[in-house]
This record gives sequence, structure tokens and C-alpha cells, in this order.
Amino acid sequence: MAQSNQGISGRILDSISREPLEFITVGLFNKEGKVMLTTVTTPEGRFELKTANTEASFIRISFVGYVTKQLSVALQSDKSLKDILLSPTVSQLSEVNVTALKKMVIQKPGMLIYDAGNDPGNKGGTAADVLRKAPVLNVDAQGNVSMRGSKNIKILIDGKYSGQMARSPADALNMMPSNIIASVEIITTPSAKYDAEGAAGVINIITKKDKKQMNGALEAVASNWEQALNPRFSMADQKWNINVNAHLHRLRMKSTSAYSRNNFNDQGALLSSLDQTKIQDNTAPHGSANIAIDYTADTLNRFSFGFTSWFGNWPNNNRLFSQVSAANGTVLESYRQDVDTKAAYLGGDINFGYIRKFKAPGRELALLAQFSPSKDRSRYLSDRSATDDQLLYRELNNSGTRNSEWTFQTDYLHPFGKENKYSFEGGLKMISRNVSNDYRVEGSKAGQPTVLEPISERNDIFEYGQQVYSGYAILKFNLPANWYIETGARLEHTRLNGNFISAGNTFAKDFTNLIPTATLSKKLNERQSLSMSYTRRLTRPYIWDLNPNLDTSDPKNIVTGNPQLEPELADQAELSYAISFNSGLSLNSAFFWKQTNNSIEDFTVTDANGISTTNKQNLAANRQLGLNLSVALPLTSKWNVNSNVNIYKLDFQSKALQVDNKGWNAEFNLNTSYKLPGNFTVQAFGDYNSRIRMLQGYKTFKYFYSIAGKKELPSKRLSFTLAFINPFNETINQREVINSKTFISSAYNRNYNQTIKMSVTWEFGRLFEQKESRKISNDDVKSRPNG
Repeated sequence: MAQSNQGISGRILDSISREPLEFITVGLFNKEGKVMLTTVTTPEGRFELKTANTEASFIRISFVGYVTKQLSVALQSDKSLKDILLSPTVSQLSEVNVTALKKMVIQKPGMLIYDAGNDPGNKGGTAADVLRKAPVLNVDAQGNVSMRGSKNIKILIDGKYSGQMARSPADALNMMPSNIIASVEIITTPSAKYDAEGAAGVINIITKKDKKQMNGALEAVASNWEQALNPRFSMADQKWNINVNAHLHRLRMKSTSAYSRNNFNDQGALLSSLDQTKIQDNTAPHGSANIAIDYTADTLNRFSFGFTSWFGNWPNNNRLFSQVSAANGTVLESYRQDVDTKAAYLGGDINFGYIRKFKAPGRELALLAQFSPSKDRSRYLSDRSATDDQLLYRELNNSGTRNSEWTFQTDYLHPFGKENKYSFEGGLKMISRNVSNDYRVEGSKAGQPTVLEPISERNDIFEYGQQVYSGYAILKFNLPANWYIETGARLEHTRLNGNFISAGNTFAKDFTNLIPTATLSKKLNERQSLSMSYTRRLTRPYIWDLNPNLDTSDPKNIVTGNPQLEPELADQAELSYAISFNSGLSLNSAFFWKQTNNSIEDFTVTDANGISTTNKQNLAANRQLGLNLSVALPLTSKWNVNSNVNIYKLDFQSKALQVDNKGWNAEFNLNTSYKLPGNFTVQAFGDYNSRIRMLQGYKTFKYFYSIAGKKELPSKRLSFTLAFINPFNETINQREVINSKTFISSAYNRNYNQTIKMSVTWEFGRLFEQKESRKISNDDVKSRPNG
């Protein structure tokens, strides 16, 4: 007779907070201690193990940061266990000897989670270094992040989006130390809970929340390119939780670029050629500080307060050599351009939160408010000189920007049904942004290069307002046979207005978008799961995309904004599959499709004088189709290998430009770590990116690699990490080619990145509890790139 499967099920909770614990490993063992089955808990903390083998003797429950628990079982019939409580680990570091290695990438519906805190190669780096190792993402030498070929993404920190990220994600990521990052959530198909902004997806950086009564760390970093000091401190008791961290960073950035452009007339005849060499060598001092306070009045009421400040100067000084030649090779112009810049900024976020829980488990109301003021003061002084050093022309461009942003948000969660297997989640949100940019440009008179006069047509005050009103509703269903359904919708109404004070020009736009989302997933068995997700996303332009203030620091290549820019809409779907084996091998895969209409793309044109102008335009649609693979393989209990592969086809189409540019792109990285005796760990990482398609051209391949070693002294709570970044290559090189009817250009960029880095970390503290506060997550603004 056929033998029927017997099952053991239950729910695992934190012994202090009584909150469900996700991703807890539950193993079923026989009397000899041999593993029979393993699984991990759901977001509700639930697990289920089914087997036809009646020799099961016990289950073992384990997770980093918690005491391992072992329970005897007898499989004579289906058995549902009472709630199992796991206690946080309480022990001195000198007593801990961890030899097992965690899986670096975990897959959930519409999301991949990178366990950055357990990657020894992340010591002494920044958040940009961490994201460089995460699946699906790509990070260039300047720290600009893209997801599946698109830079239209939103980056959150603990679910919070701040003005620091709005100003420049690349700068903000370089200001965030890696030692405070626990994990990274790469949300490829965000639910209706998230703001609709961010056509490619959302990145949520989760910071460490040590369960300690008093906890602190001091990290010092030194290398040939940067120096940093990263202190952090936290303390807690039964009611109060206080976390403080800071970051002081001095970063040197050096690069060279060789640029050439051939300009043609409408018949395709060569008109002129431009050859340029640019040298940049800058030092950017900057820093940030953060304080978060949580007060738990009782088991049902919690209050939170947070303050974050950032400051610094991010200059872009450069020397540019230019030569313009006629079609017959005659030199028409030859000059040197020296550009001295200043980019000082200061900003902050102040947020307040209140969470009301109810006696019914899981039911929760959250009220949140945030104020984000900031200011930027930037300028460039550009001197154009002849080959004999005679000054020909001088220009001064001063720009001051002030931003004031208010956010109010409320969220409500209400589980219902038997065992709370169903839930409703909804909320309202209002964002009000008001930005003012005062730009003043002066240029020298003909024959008097040292005498500056205002250029009236390039002086103005640009006032910009953006108000976003939104609401969302989500229904979640945990159904029989391990099915899960989530469906929701978000409605967003946006009001934009702009006013050029001196010119007297104004514009105003109103639009409403309905953002549907849906997820269907099936747990096939204890080792396999299948999920399908769909969402719609949009990208709104912000002030730096719209501002028409001309940057003519390179007079042959002008950059400006476009006040007529419209939002872009993208529909995307994903089919994901995850499987794990007894050997520890796990595979996470996802097929994805995305269609973007009215796409916002960088667009370059040249005029009859061979001068190019670049701004953003709504000129194209693009379609993506691709595959993501994440593989984790523990070769031994001490040696782990992780790899991520991203292959996708990009298809740009523009009827206005008569452009049809398509092609395949591939990204591949490999990360491995090995634990040696004596508390030594070695780690190696490599990343390769093939040619990247763009609307008007492409970027060639590039690669990045690093080797790191870490030594821990548990009794002294010290760790030392020595890292070598690109040790056999002085620079990271990449060529960017743009083709159009009127010109062909090629830029060969070399970013100096050969690094030897040493970091020293000292930690102290006693284990206790910390709670995670709720924060605002304004993920609705298109971010400004760096570099």
C-alpha cells in the first residue's frame, strides 16, 4: 500500500517582540542526526515539513543572531506545533565561533535580498561598493546605479527616501559606510504600497539593528584614494531605543577622457572634426550624521523621531584641451579650458512617527511626517586660453538652489480570516516640494577677457513646485495548497508648476495615474517555488531635468535641462523560480519583460558650428526582455561561492528620430569567500559587463575585481581587513559611442581605481533588544546621476 505523507507545521516568533520571524531555517532529522528535509519560514513565520519517512526524530531551528532550538517529534500523523519562541543570542564575541556560511541571495516574489552584512569583502567600503555585488544591479565608477540597464530607480534606506538621495544617489551612496548595512532588497516589481516613481524598480538598503543594551563601533579606513571614519553607537532598554551613526569621508577622484567627434551636413559630407582631452583630479570632503530615537510607551503604542544631516563639497575641476579641424585637416581652433568648480551642499531630514497596534494580532496603524530642507551652492569659473597661454575668454556661472519638502503618510494593516491568513493594507500620502534655483552667468567682453559682464539671457530665478497626492489598497491571500495571491492598486495625482521670474514664463501640468500591481506565487514543495508579478511604474522629471541653465564649461559640448519634459510610463512583468538542494546549492531565476513608453532619454544634437547640446527628451519607447540568475553553492562548510547573471535584450525605437537600436547585454559577477583557521577569512569578487545599448549608441564592456582578507580578534573585538581593488589594472576603461545623422562621437574614459585599502573596526556592547521604526519612503523622484 502507498505510504501517505505526514506533516509537521508551526509558527516561529521572536521571544521578546513576539513578531513572526522570516527566513528561519527549519530542519527535520532522523535519530542518527542526518538531515531529511529543510525549509525556511514564510513572512508570517510559518513552516511546514512533509515526508513519507516515519523515522524522523527531531527538528532543529536555527538563524544567525538567535539561539538554535531542537524539538523532539514523532511522525505518526499530521502534527501542528504550538508557537515556537526563539531567543536572541546572548554571548560574548570571544565565545562565538561561526563556521557555517549563509546563503548570500534569497528570493521572494518580485524581490531579491542580498545578505551584505555577511560578506567580508564589504568591510571598509561604501554603499556603492555593496550594491556593486548585489544581483540585478550595475554600478559604474562614479557610483551611478542601474537596474536591468535603466538608471530610473529609487533607493530607500530602511524604507525611507531622503533628500540626500534626491540630490544625487551616487554622492549619497559614497557617503554611506558599508559596515552599517545588513542587507539589500532589490525590488524588481514593487507592490502598490511603494510610490509609483522608479521605472526600473526600488532598492531598499537595510541597516544593522543589533540587539544590544549598549552597542558601539568605530571603523577607520585608509587607502591611496580615500580616508574615512565611521563611528556608531546605540543603547536600549525596555522602552527607549537610541541609534547614532556618523560618516566622515575624504574621497579623491581622478579620470581622463579622450573625445573625438566628426560633424556632417544633411548630405553626409564631413564639415569639421573635434578632438579633446580632459583631465580631472578632485578631492571631495563630505560627511553625514544620523540619530534615530524610538520610545515604546506600552505594548500597543510606539513613537519615533529621526534626524539626518549631510554636508560636503563635490567639485568637478578639470583641464580640457580642444582642437577643431576643417574637413581638409586645417586646424581652425586650438585652445585650453581650465575649469574651477565648487559644489557645496547642506541638507537634512527630520521625521516623526507613531505606530498604534491593536489587541488583534497583526493589526496596525502608522502615522508618519517628514520635513526635508536642503540647499546647494555651486559655481564654475572657466578660463579659455590660447596655446601660448593668452587668456581668450572667461565665464562665471553661479547657481544657488533651495529645496523644501513636506511629506505626510498614513498606513493601515488589517489581517482577517482564519489564522489571519488574509490581510488588507491601505494608506494615503501627500508630498509637497518647492524648489528655487537662482542662476547668474557673467562672461568677459571681446578684447577684455578679465572684465566680466552679466549675460542677461542666462540670468533668472526658476521656481518649481511639485505636489503628489496618492492612495493605495492591497489584498493578500494565503490560500490552501501553498498558493499566495496579492493584488493592489495605487492612484497618484500630480501637480507640477514652474515659473521663470525674469523671463516671465510659466508652465503648469496636472496628471493622474492608476498603478495596478499583482503577484501570484506557488510553493511547489519544500525546495521549489514559482511566482508571477506585474506592476506599472512611472518616472517624473525633477528640477535638474527641467532647469534650462546652460552648463557651457565645455563650450563645444553644452548640457542643459528641458522644461517641456513629460513623465514616462513603464509596464513590467516577471516570472521567477527558486530551487534549493540538500547539498546547499540554490538557484534563483527570473524571466522579465518591460515596455516603456514616452521614455526619458539623454539626447544629443549638433548645430551648424559643430557645437553639441545634450538634454533629456521624450523621444523613444524601449522594450526589454531578459533573464536573471542567482546561484549560491557552499562547496564546504567554510567555502561559499555566489554568482549573478543578468542577460537582457534592449530595443530602442523612435519614430521622431527614425532610430531602431537593439541588441543583447550581459552582466556577470562571481563572489567567493573562505574561512581559514585562526579567524581569517579571504574573499574574491569579479564583475563583467558587456556592451550596453543606448538610444543613440552604446558603451563598450568593462570589468571590476577585488581581493580581500579579514582577521578577527574576538577577545579584543577587533577586526582588520585588507582589500586590493583592481590590483593589476591602473584604471577602469570604457568607450562611449554616439551615432546620429549629423555626427559620430567616441569618448574613451579612464577612471583611476587601483586601490590598496586597510580598515580597522572595534566593536563593543552587550546584547539586548532593538526595534525597527517606521519611516517615510518618498520613492517618487527621478534622481540625478553623478559623473
